[in-house]
Amino acid sequence: MTISSSIRQQERIVNSELARLLRERCNLDAQAEVIIDGRQPDVLVIHPNHGPIIIETEFEPARSVNDDALAKLGLEINGETTAITFAVTLPSDLREIQQEHLLDRLSVATISWSEWYIDSTNGPDISGNYQDLCEQIKRAVPRSDALSEAVQILERGLRTAAATIRGHEGTMYRISKVLDREPSDEVAHVAALMFINAMSFHDRISGLVSDIPYPPFISNSGNLAVQLRQVWSVILEKDYWPIFRTAYDLMCSMPVPDAYQFSMACRRTVDDLAKLPIAKRHDLAGQIFNRLVADRKFLAAFYTSIPAATLLASLALNPDKWPAIDWSDLETLKDMTVLDPACGTGTLLMAAYQQIAQNHRANLLSLQDKTEDSLLHKTLIEDTIHGADVVDAAIHLTGSTLASIAPKVTFERMNLHVMPLGDDEMNGPRLGSLDWLDNRQLRTLFSGAGEQVGALEGKTSSTIKRPEPKLVIANPPYRRHNSSTGRGEGQNRVFGHKDLSDERDLAGRLSALLVGKPANQIAGLGSVFVVLADDLLEPGGRMAFVLPATSLSGTSWREIRQMLSEHYEVEYVVSSHDPSASAMSYDTSIAEILLIARKHQEDAEVSGRGRFINLWRLPKMENEAVALAGAINRAPTQVHRIDGPPVGGTPLLLGNDQWGEIVESPISSSPWPGSRWMHAACGQYAYSLADGELWTADGLSKAADLPMKSLEAVAEISPYDLQIRGTNGAFDIYDNWDMTATYPAIWHYSARTHNKLVSDPNARLSPKPSTEYASLWAKSGRLHVTRDVGYSSNPICATITHINSLGVRTWFTLSIKSHTNESSRYRELALALWCNSTLGLLCHAAHSNRSQLGRGIGSRTMLRTLPTLDVRELADWQLEAAEKVFSDFIDVQFEPFYKCAVDANRIRLDERLIREVFGLDDDAIDSVAHIRSLLANEPSIYGNKGPELP
Repeated sequence: MTISSSIRQQERIVNSELARLLRERCNLDAQAEVIIDGRQPDVLVIHPNHGPIIIETEFEPARSVNDDALAKLGLEINGETTAITFAVTLPSDLREIQQEHLLDRLSVATISWSEWYIDSTNGPDISGNYQDLCEQIKRAVPRSDALSEAVQILERGLRTAAATIRGHEGTMYRISKVLDREPSDEVAHVAALMFINAMSFHDRISGLVSDIPYPPFISNSGNLAVQLRQVWSVILEKDYWPIFRTAYDLMCSMPVPDAYQFSMACRRTVDDLAKLPIAKRHDLAGQIFNRLVADRKFLAAFYTSIPAATLLASLALNPDKWPAIDWSDLETLKDMTVLDPACGTGTLLMAAYQQIAQNHRANLLSLQDKTEDSLLHKTLIEDTIHGADVVDAAIHLTGSTLASIAPKVTFERMNLHVMPLGDDEMNGPRLGSLDWLDNRQLRTLFSGAGEQVGALEGKTSSTIKRPEPKLVIANPPYRRHNSSTGRGEGQNRVFGHKDLSDERDLAGRLSALLVGKPANQIAGLGSVFVVLADDLLEPGGRMAFVLPATSLSGTSWREIRQMLSEHYEVEYVVSSHDPSASAMSYDTSIAEILLIARKHQEDAEVSGRGRFINLWRLPKMENEAVALAGAINRAPTQVHRIDGPPVGGTPLLLGNDQWGEIVESPISSSPWPGSRWMHAACGQYAYSLADGELWTADGLSKAADLPMKSLEAVAEISPYDLQIRGTNGAFDIYDNWDMTATYPAIWHYSARTHNKLVSDPNARLSPKPSTEYASLWAKSGRLHVTRDVGYSSNPICATITHINSLGVRTWFTLSIKSHTNESSRYRELALALWCNSTLGLLCHAAHSNRSQLGRGIGSRTMLRTLPTLDVRELADWQLEAAEKVFSDFIDVQFEPFYKCAVDANRIRLDERLIREVFGLDDDAIDSVAHIRSLLANEPSIYGNKGPELP
């Protein structure tokens, strides 16, 4: 009994000291051992946005701490429901620490915790110190429908407000001029969004900042539009220029009757939003906006998800990676410039802000040191955080989101700029922040007024100096300037381009800027922004980008990869292999990656290697991203290599849950293999196979040596599609084929008909008059390989036609090099067997662009470098065996590739290829069986179908 009483007393003391740390070092409203309705939480935190959060603690082994945390959910405190609790496990040695030393010991102790939610679900198990716990508490978000409800309210409000002016041509013309774009429904929605945001911000600051007039929209007296003009003009004389300027201009541009109806509709939406608990969040506007654009309902643009932004910023600003920075010193932070040259609504800048603030608090030298939040906020906003974009509505939301962190703090300046895009009568075509590629100073825009988005009207400027950032963080637009469909069309709508001549002028201007630089316009603007970052950064600086996954393998990104591998340390490449989420941005199914790279000194030795993080689960919440970044930063220095034995990657763990793998990989101008697989063992087998080595299933030794070469070394590949058909092609092409066709072709891929080793042609070619078609037809043949394979739907990737045909578009015709016709026929059969085997699938999947789940996209260039079996090296007995195997499989139908592990015919083909053609033993058979299982369990192979395993 005496011992038990002592332990309970010690826990209470530790709880008091933990609350003191959270209160004095983290600026949290924390109290220990308070009694509420007969129950006594260990630590109670009143969260500024989400009300009460309870922390339950217990010493190791803490068998009941989760139950205690669950029991506190739903507790009513000060009229608010506890929707979040933390179950914290304390190290047992804290029991023995004398009380006078307990605070110091607790401040450096490693503790662990799990976050619990009102729906009885919990977050990942996390370990860290009290500062890490503090950060999790600050970022805590209840799992409820509050945000969804807010999105629905705002969506209805935008539509309602827009409807009050839709059809009013004069009003629509005036607000379009303010927003510098053509009249449209979208313009009305953007105007409403900016206006509602300004009204909500006004409501929040009126009780916090002196001399700010109280919002007139709580009263029904008078004309609301007239009152707002008067009140906002007073606010603009004081501060908050980025939040109110455009909204004020919009209101002043409307006739009074329209302005009244419009403002009243917005007022009702603001009132409805204010009733929600989530309305207290400083980033509500950004959160709602991100959810709105997730469905592209009001802006045809793509924005980074908040968890992905948090993960990127946390990795890029890991204080251990910046040893020269004194994070505790505000003067040093003024020079720690962070720039987002395509900042959108500021999600990445907000994430960077939060990480820098966390670094500052964590690096204060003693428990007595403390920086007022207002001073830190003022430093970061006025000096550290820089953003630019071509969309004024986005900059408006960036400004309001950042300012709302501490709304009572006023600024001398905010380094946010609306950059001109399009034709400028005085300066020619303008490219937004990309003009920094050759300009030291640029003119900026805000609502077409030629002003900086600063804090005070009297302190704005029309020009800004070229930034000198320590970190460039961005999720740039990927589209090409001359793209007019798909994503390009969406960006045109946002940018407000008026005609295609602007596009041509912009493309010409951009081409001139890129002379001698590694960016490729075919790759889209993403590669151009990487070049801009390289141009802005000094040695030691970093870039942190969200990029399409094609940047790691696409031909058009080759020079960018070369630049990074030669001049940067590629610290992290993060890829998602989560079947439900491979993108880091909202509203896109295109796979994306996070890239963090540090610029080398000119004479630095280049490693030619990078660290790749392959996630099995993409964080869905901000706190998961913070925890994941911590686990990545704490990972061991030595990890498994993609060019090593097939043993898999180094596990990435959060608590006892594996979230992915870490692997080291060579990097060069060639495709980077480190990020291509959920399970690194697939990549390790593929890398070894390209070198002619087939490893055993246990990864301990080689099972066989195989002759491997690039496909272009083995066979001649037929010409590009555009040389054969189309405007500049030598033929016209028509669907269907019969024996009367002089020039048969194999055109579209059909999973219904292309499911065997042998196929009929399915099209016919007709020579155009006065064209040289004979040389093209000379490339026809019987063996055809497809560049694009739908792994989740297509059964084959190579086929033999019984007569010479020419592959068109998806299909390419192959002719074996350096052999007689008779010999080539047998080698064609052997190559067809290889391409349709599991080993052929592995090579194709390792080499293709898999930016969409279940699909491998290629090109003629991809086929040229595709590792393949060198059938020229096969002996006569092997060719005879290949002919026998092929003959036995002529009428056999295969299942789609994703079923390779359970498709009896694919398995039989593999085994006969291994035994009869290669003459190998059971070790090779077991190895290929293991590879089948690995491939069948890859999301990029099975796509949306789910794995088919034995």
